Amino acid sequence: MIGRFAATSIISYLLFLLPYILSALTSSYMVLVIIIMSAAIASAIISGLLIRSHYSIIPPLSGSTASFLTNYLSGLFLVASSRVYFDWPYLALGFIASPALALLVAELRAERGIEREVEVAAVEEAARPEAEIAEEEVELIRCPSCGRQIPSDSIYCPLCGSRVAEER
Repeated sequence: MIGRFAATSIISYLLFLLPYILSALTSSYMVLVIIIMSAAIASAIISGLLIRSHYSIIPPLSGSTASFLTNYLSGLFLVASSRVYFDWPYLALGFIASPALALLVAELRAERGIEREVEVAAVEEAARPEAEIAEEEVELIRCPSCGRQIPSDSIYCPLCGSRVAEER
C-alpha cells in the first residue's frame, strides 16, 4: 500500500510539475492552464484507480503541494520562474478539484466492484437451484430411535447408528 502511495505521489508531482517545465517553452497562459487542468484530472484518475479507497486524496494533494513549493522556491532563486502556479485558480484546482475527483474515481471503482460481486452472486445462485433440486428429490423417513429425518435409502441412521431398514 505504501508503494502505491509513493508511486502515485511521484506521478502526481511530475504531472503537476509539467506546466512549470513547459512554461519555458511557451508564453501562452491558456496553454499552461489547460496543461494544469489536464495534470489535475490525470493525477486524480491515476490516484483513484491505484489506491481504491478514500485515501486516494493524499497523492494529488501531496503532488500539487510539492510542485507548488518547487515553483515557489525556484521563484525565490531564479528570475525567470513561471508565475502560473501563484494564481488562485491553480491553487483551487490543485488543492480542491483534484482530490475531489480522486475520491469520485475511487467511489465509482468501489461501486463497480460491488456490482461485480452482485453479478457473481447472481450467477452462483443460478447454479445453486440445480443442486438444491437434486437434494429435494431424495425422500426422507424418520429414524425409529432418535426421530430425526434421514434419507429413505439409508440402512442405518447416520446420527444414532440404529438400524432403520433391511439390507437390500
